[in-house]
Amino acid sequence: MLTTTPADAAEHLALLREKRDALLRRASSLQNASKSILGRADAEGRDLNPLESARIDKNTAEFDSLDREASRISDEILAAERELQASTPPRPRQTAPNPVAGPLGGGLPTRHAAIGDARSFSNLFGAGVADPYRGQFASLGEFALAVAAGNDSRLIRNVGMTTGPGVDGGFAVPLEFLGPVLDAALSREVVRPRASVVPMHSKSVAASTFDYLDGTSGKRGGLQLMWSAEAAALTEQKGKLREVNLTAHKGSILVRVSNELADDAPAFDLQLSRAMVAAVAAGLDAAFISGTGVAQPLGILNAASLITVDKESGQGANTIQLQNLAKMIGRLAPSSYADAVWLVHPTAVPQLYLMSYTTTNVAGSEIVSGTAAQAITQGPNGDLRIFGRPVVVTEACSTLSSAGDVILADFSRYLVGLRADAMIQRDSSAYFASDEIGFRLVLRCDGLPMDNTPMKLRDGTNTVSPFIALGAR
Repeated sequence: MLTTTPADAAEHLALLREKRDALLRRASSLQNASKSILGRADAEGRDLNPLESARIDKNTAEFDSLDREASRISDEILAAERELQASTPPRPRQTAPNPVAGPLGGGLPTRHAAIGDARSFSNLFGAGVADPYRGQFASLGEFALAVAAGNDSRLIRNVGMTTGPGVDGGFAVPLEFLGPVLDAALSREVVRPRASVVPMHSKSVAASTFDYLDGTSGKRGGLQLMWSAEAAALTEQKGKLREVNLTAHKGSILVRVSNELADDAPAFDLQLSRAMVAAVAAGLDAAFISGTGVAQPLGILNAASLITVDKESGQGANTIQLQNLAKMIGRLAPSSYADAVWLVHPTAVPQLYLMSYTTTNVAGSEIVSGTAAQAITQGPNGDLRIFGRPVVVTEACSTLSSAGDVILADFSRYLVGLRADAMIQRDSSAYFASDEIGFRLVLRCDGLPMDNTPMKLRDGTNTVSPFIALGAR
């Protein structure tokens, strides 16, 4: 009796996937070739000639054959995956299981989520959620065009996201396409790359964290270093924990594309991806910074843990003074110094470049001297720093002179929950007159600070926070 080793099973699985992917690429090229022939005839306002008709018929016949073969190999891949799982010795579990719920996977909802450093979608969900389409779509553009057609038998309705019937309920997005969109957006975002991100396998999860809000007498998370004599009994202590509850909120991005662009599959795929990436990045940052917490994430500007530094006496509108920045960093939690960044709205940037420190007379009625602000530095690549911490320019902040146009934040104390399920909906009726198609990407996430009040220092009176904002002027 022959025994399949894990290495043999893995090699067989890799070969099957490679073969299937080659078939799908060939099928996609045939589809594009036929579209090109049809597009050329439409542009010239004529019917297909016999040679063109024959070419399309040949492409169609080969496409159908490839599709059947790819479907057969997909079934073999599923069997090979089960064989690989059976041939791999089980390993002891290192963490509690997180079963997947919803239309993209089965299992019971999980109640608690572990806070970790994995921020990319592929790290959070890549190995834990199966792709319901089994590689039947070669790209995001091909999938979107199938959604636009509406009658593609490969599509899976995402009934778990909404109660709407049929197309109104949207279609589940292949994870291999959703992941790259969210991971590409990650490189453009301000908050999520620096935040503590947890996967959400159910609508709501509770994440446990140590409570650092009361640092009286040097306590950290309810624990305190105690001193005792040799052989003396030690004082038993109990850490202080608090739960942060995350509830997935629905966010959507509407992308409009022309029917002409949709006919050019490669260009459509690229531009659709770019548009969605840019919209996801801008939308998530805006929510994590200024979200109200009602049917959307709670942004730091509306959080109870935020400390707002008031303007200086007599300070005029549309100004930023060095004293503002100094007082802001004076309210930053000491544990946040290493991770904090400054967020500045583009309209506030000129104030940083032109900032100087002035000295007035005793009466405060006359400026007697002025020097450039040494707290504002610039690296050889143009990057700004304030008191040694990086400056990130983002339109997610408020505009100049509004509260929150300058923010000092340690986003490691901000919690982001991300779900794996998403859907794409189509709407062509709204843009009928302009000959366009609307694609709406719907995803679910949540975000809020881990702390619900500012933190008390050792003296029990003064307070600091990971999130500081400059007030209105």
